[in-house]
Amino acid sequence: IINGSRDAFKGGWNKVKLYFMLGLPTETDEDAEGIALLSEKISEEYFETEAKEERVGSLQITASASYFVPKPFTPFQWASMLPRDEYVRRARHVKDTFNQQLNKKRLKFAYHDQDISVLEAVFARGDRRLSKVIYDAYRDGAIFDAWTEFFDMERYYKAFAENGIDYKFYTERERGLDEVFPWDHLDAGVSKQFLMKEWQAAKEGRVTSNCRDKCQGCGAAVFGSGVCFGK
Repeated sequence: IINGSRDAFKGGWNKVKLYFMLGLPTETDEDAEGIALLSEKISEEYFETEAKEERVGSLQITASASYFVPKPFTPFQWASMLPRDEYVRRARHVKDTFNQQLNKKRLKFAYHDQDISVLEAVFARGDRRLSKVIYDAYRDGAIFDAWTEFFDMERYYKAFAENGIDYKFYTERERGLDEVFPWDHLDAGVSKQFLMKEWQAAKEGRVTSNCRDKCQGCGAAVFGSGVCFGK
């Protein structure tokens, strides 16, 4: 990233956009602070690369963070989602870290709305019981929720409560390896056993080598095409 930014600065660019996720499994505050520290390093690279008399316009480093949402058919389908309030605390902590940087006036940080991400997480790993929640929220006015001015999380909280559902069952609960998922009857090619192995590797900080270099036996070869056969 530093090298790429340096090349961009040499080419006359002075704006950089960075995208991150907050709330990944095993993440710490120190990890999150790295968003601000990396942004600061990029700004320092700009001032070291570009002579003052050669600078055109002002430098702007914009970093955005989204709320990590575990998804089906990935190694993180067993993972718990960072609690909503903890995500907000961590995002604000990152923002505070930005404000401590030397070039803070050149840095900008924004983070994704927590409520929309919570809903995304609920429905991403939900089951048939949520169909009534969706219907009840719709009847209560949840129609144009893609527009923030129409979105109202309270409608969903109400629908969850009326249907006796604790939404945190779908978001903040780490699944056991023996749990049967609502999507287990679907075949995405990659086997559940492989995803399970990758989930364990992620928790241990082990990196799996690129399958273009060595087949990892994920199961995708069943499709008979793609990277498995493109060598």
